[in-house]
This record gives sequence, structure tokens and C-alpha cells, in this order.
Amino acid sequence: MLAASPRRRFDDPAKEASGLLIRLGVAVLAIGVPGGAIFSRRLIFSLMPVGAALVLLGVALSPKRADLERLRDVMSSPAGLTAFFVLGWAGLTLIWTPFASLAAERYFKTAGTLLLAALTAGCLPSHTKTSNLYLLPIGVGAAALATLAIGAIALPGVRAPDIESSTLDRAALTLTMLLWPALGALAVRDRWASAGALAVAVAIAIIAVWTPTALAALSFGAITFSLATTAPQRVGRILGVAFGALIVIAPAIPLALAPLCRGGVSAFSKAIVTAEHLVYSEGLRLMTGHGLDAAQRSIAIGYLPASTPRSAVFEVWYEFGLVGALALALLIFLAFRSASLSPRPASAFLLAGLVCGVIIGLSGLVTAQLWWLTLLAVAGVQFALVIKGQYRSVRPAAKTLSVEQMKRF
Repeated sequence: MLAASPRRRFDDPAKEASGLLIRLGVAVLAIGVPGGAIFSRRLIFSLMPVGAALVLLGVALSPKRADLERLRDVMSSPAGLTAFFVLGWAGLTLIWTPFASLAAERYFKTAGTLLLAALTAGCLPSHTKTSNLYLLPIGVGAAALATLAIGAIALPGVRAPDIESSTLDRAALTLTMLLWPALGALAVRDRWASAGALAVAVAIAIIAVWTPTALAALSFGAITFSLATTAPQRVGRILGVAFGALIVIAPAIPLALAPLCRGGVSAFSKAIVTAEHLVYSEGLRLMTGHGLDAAQRSIAIGYLPASTPRSAVFEVWYEFGLVGALALALLIFLAFRSASLSPRPASAFLLAGLVCGVIIGLSGLVTAQLWWLTLLAVAGVQFALVIKGQYRSVRPAAKTLSVEQMKRF
């Protein structure tokens, strides 16, 4: 009688093909995005949809159906509904923006990117394989070493005069945002020593290329993480209220500081005085705003002075008015609350990543750039991988066998 042959590896080709495609998609997002940011400022626009498409194709081929009910619950949650309202209000402002055609192109690209990221994050398998999870720190670690090497030798032509067009500075910002899901991937597997080494490598790389905005965001993220490890819900609630309130009261800030800044020659003083003038001259426009893409393009054509603030807070008020500002403030509060309610230790890394994103946005350096929103979308997908990579159950305690039970074996 012939012995039964062992089960072959490829008895279920659909399952194997699904796993391979998902792994390739995760590799594109985890390794291709941080690595590509060092050499190209536009490569992320191709890598993000390719990686997301591979993941979605792999999910479609999987014998197990995607958990669309979970995706529906997220979309219908307060945070999801608020995000849809913000997106819808931004689309509505296309009616009165003075740059309708250019703003419409930007809007549909942004909306498509964010919706694709949300669909990808929601359709990911319910449990992330360890091999896929480790791709996140591998990608960030390799990109940090490459950034450090290029920054050290200071290749001619690599550094640009400003952060908007500098490849290395964008690579530093990319490392700052993608570091936190990479650390979370190591933490959920109890690789704390490796997580510490990765954080040090990224910090050294950012210092080597000297990007102050990335360094400041990384510092605030580290402080947030240290506080959130013990009390994530309290920290998330405080941060959500603080940043949300900052957006709501933003027009009052230049009104309060302008008397102290008149006659000043610094860029900050000029920005405060300009903002005060704009607040007084807006009138009813403070309710609806000037429409999507109005702030940056008005500065570019000279309609607004060069000293106009460029932070995300100013852009929100100038483009979307009070309605958009209140909606965005609520969205930020709900995002921090949702992050704080995530399972530990992912919650602390989520809060740190959110703080990094907010700090960089407040700096006003990249808020108008589509690549920045695409990077946020990639970070969101990676955090979804981390959350789904945590152990969902506790191993049962081992039972002590009696002498009689042991004899039966």
C-alpha cells in the first residue's frame, strides 16, 4: 500500500496567487515609496496606485471574501462621515473658486487618492502576515541608510534651495511619517530593540540632511509616543481638543498678536500683520472661503502678498471658510480619538504619527502639494497593516497533567 503523498504547496493556486500579489503590493508601498522618495519627487504618484491595485487584486483573488462589513462600519462612523463632508465641501467650493479648472484637477486627483487608500486599508486581510509586516521597517531602514549616505557625500545638484523642490528634504519628511507604522510593526512583534535602532537611524539620517521641519515633527512625535504609552486615551483626547481648537480660533491669533508685530522685519511679524489685514477685509467670505486652491495660486500670481501665511490653518480658513474649518477641526478630534482607542501598542504609534502630520501641516511647507496627501494615504494603509497585524487572542494557559494522564501518553 502506497503512503499518501504530502500536501503540495500549490494545492490552492488562488490562495497562493492572492498572497503573492498582496505581498508585492505591500512591498511597493513599504519599500518602494520611502526608497523612491530619495531619487524622485514624483515617483510616489505611480507607486501608490500600483501598490494599492496589487493589494486589491490580491484580495479579489483570495478564497476568503474581503471584510466589506468592517469597511462599511468605518465609512459610516462619525469620523468617516465627517471626512466625506470635508471632501464634499471642498468639491462644492469649486463653484466659486477663481481657479476652477486647475482646482478641479487637483480635487479629483486628491479625492481619488484618498478614496483608493481608504478602500485598500479597509479590504486588507483581517490578519497581516508577519512577513508582510516586516516589510515596513525594512523599507524605512533601507531608505534611512540611503538618505544618510547621500546626505553625507552631498552629491552636487541633489539639494535644492527650498524644501518644496528638494528631493532630500522630501525624503526626510517621508521618513518622518513612515517611521511610526514601521516602529509599530516591530512593536507588535515585541522587537523593541530593533525599533529603537530604527528610530535612531532615521533621526541620524534627518540630521545628516538637516531638515528642521522633519526634525521638529519627529521630536514632537517622540514626546507624544512617550506620553501615550501609559495613557493613550487621555493623550488622544487632549491632543484632539487642542489641535481642533487651534483651527477654530485661528483667525483670532493674528488679531491678538498684530499689535506686537507691527513694524517688525521678521517673516513671522510680516505674516501676522498680513493675516490681520486679511481677516478684517474678508467679511462674509470668512463663512464660505474663496474656494479650493485659492490661497497658493493667489500668492503665486501676486493677488496676495508674499508675506501671506502658508500654514494649513490659514489655507483652510481662506479656501473653505468657517464651515470647512469647523468640519476639519471635528475630523481632527475624531481622528485622535479613534487612534487613542486602537489596541496597544499601536495606539501610541498612531498618535505619534498623527502629531507628526499635523506639525508638518502647520509649518505650511507642503500642505498644497499633492505628494504630501499621497504620502498621508500611504501612511494610512501602513497603519492599517499594523493594526491588523496584532495578535487577536490570548494563548490559553497550559494545563498540568496528572500522573495517570501522563501514563496514557
